[in-house]
Amino acid sequence: MSRANPLDSLNLDDFQIKPAEEKKPKQDREAIAKVAEENGFPSRQAQLKASIERPRQHYFRTGRNMQMAIKGTPECHEHLQRLVQELDVPKGVILEEALKALDAIKSSPELIERLDREFPKRHQR
Repeated sequence: MSRANPLDSLNLDDFQIKPAEEKKPKQDREAIAKVAEENGFPSRQAQLKASIERPRQHYFRTGRNMQMAIKGTPECHEHLQRLVQELDVPKGVILEEALKALDAIKSSPELIERLDREFPKRHQR
């Protein structure tokens, strides 16, 4: 017993492949972009970001492995970055030297007066 072909009763002569010359030619992408720009249609292409100049990465093997996240003003950050570039030492070294210098003057009346002025409630804690 053989199976019947379900397509035997169909006439498929109406279905023909289009010859290559009947296909539409592809549009020129540059011409399309020009027409879109003239008519105010923005491109969906991502805009290239201006390159941001980042400070040079400093990699030192110093044994300092304690992460400290602190907040500061943009001026303070720029000052720190400038010192890192000028002295060519890790930020940890600059912090250590700054702490030593602060230790040396922590009892001076000028520093105490400035801290009291900036942080009036510091003794109430």
